Amino acid sequence: MTGRHFSLRLGLVAALCASALLACSDPSPTERDAGVEMDAGSQTDAGDQNPTSDAGVADGGGSSDAGTSDAGTSLTNSCLGPASATVANARLPAGYCAWTWATIANPRGLIVAPNGDVLVVERTAARITALYDSNGDGVSDSSERATLAEATGLNHGITLHGGYLYASSTTSVLRWPFATGTRSALSGQEVVVTGIPTGGHVTRTLIFDAEGRLYVSVGSGSNVDTNSARSRIRRFTPAQVQAGNVAFTDGEVFADGLRNEVGLRFDSQGRLWGVENGRDNLNRADLGGDIHTDNPAEELNLFAEAGRFYGYPYCFSEFLLPSGVGMGPKTQWADPGFMSDGTHSDAWCRDVNNVVPPLLAMPAHVAPLDIVFYDGASFPPEVVDDAFVSFHGSWNRQPAQGYEVVRVVFENGLPVRYEPFFEFDSASDTAASWPHRPVGLGVGPHGELFVSSDASGQIIAIGYQR
Repeated sequence: MTGRHFSLRLGLVAALCASALLACSDPSPTERDAGVEMDAGSQTDAGDQNPTSDAGVADGGGSSDAGTSDAGTSLTNSCLGPASATVANARLPAGYCAWTWATIANPRGLIVAPNGDVLVVERTAARITALYDSNGDGVSDSSERATLAEATGLNHGITLHGGYLYASSTTSVLRWPFATGTRSALSGQEVVVTGIPTGGHVTRTLIFDAEGRLYVSVGSGSNVDTNSARSRIRRFTPAQVQAGNVAFTDGEVFADGLRNEVGLRFDSQGRLWGVENGRDNLNRADLGGDIHTDNPAEELNLFAEAGRFYGYPYCFSEFLLPSGVGMGPKTQWADPGFMSDGTHSDAWCRDVNNVVPPLLAMPAHVAPLDIVFYDGASFPPEVVDDAFVSFHGSWNRQPAQGYEVVRVVFENGLPVRYEPFFEFDSASDTAASWPHRPVGLGVGPHGELFVSSDASGQIIAIGYQR
């Protein structure tokens, strides 16, 4: 049993005991350091080379059999799928269910429209598809979908804002006029941002803030670049967005030094958070040599101030280093390729005036691709405003890890731990009987959590019933 799996299990049991959903007993975990990123420039896998996008949250709505929590809060039953669609070999906390809501081709980023339609980027087909459940049978079958848009290179990013549907290719941000409820081909395609650098990590994450500013995240061009010029989040003003055809380099550098910040999401306080995929093949002689199995940590970052630097490529975050060497998760260390350049020492990396450290360290190589803050009306009250993060899964770690969705528990507005939520019901993280690799996340109209899995070609719905 590994330390990571043990801590996850302890955290899960503690949370469930506290919420009276599980009888308290000593956990008997098995390890899993889920992990992954990818080796820039090579295949894609995990979230490194092909990350996820800005999944969306619907307004919530629909109601079904309502229950009442211990605190008296009305809860909506969101376990609405047929038994025949139940996801096989899934492990979830008590009271939760998971079923295959739809099957499509290579789904990546998703957004839930205000009417509950799920808009999904199908990467291999380079199209955006609207999925819905008109007959109310709990699934979206092959007759309950419509192609909204097709464009060369669409592969991940998707969001809605101001009467438009936005999506991204490797080099551009595109948009189409969109009215909620549209289930037919869109016209009037426009180019919003152009000239995004190609190669390396090819997905671009999109999100708007309440002021109408557009954020575009681009990952590194290789495993470890020579500088941070590419690995940034750029921000575009409402005027730039409205004008369109704006050069990528004309966007403000909102956040710098982010190797591949795939998932971006605002919380209920209006704060922007992101999940980052760290480098591969880490080897530093004075820290134990080949330390890539458990390092660097994947990161959960808070962007509290524009223009700050977050470390890449000069620094990395510790997840688990050998006893007597490590200083604990989130500790900043100089990357071996830069520690002799006369500037980027361990001390430089640990100076918060130079580098903003993550607020939560997650296992190496799990490849987090999306984050969503739960605001639905179905899950227990203690889950509201906590985050869910999709772990796409490792590609060059043994044993493999990730391939799951975790819950990040927040206390007083800050993340304190992550716990397993939707995962393979086994001691391992993946196998032939577990084909899922989570990517996009969104909260549905009944409070269910939607999860896209590009490897299995499924949109999975996770509900709760008291």
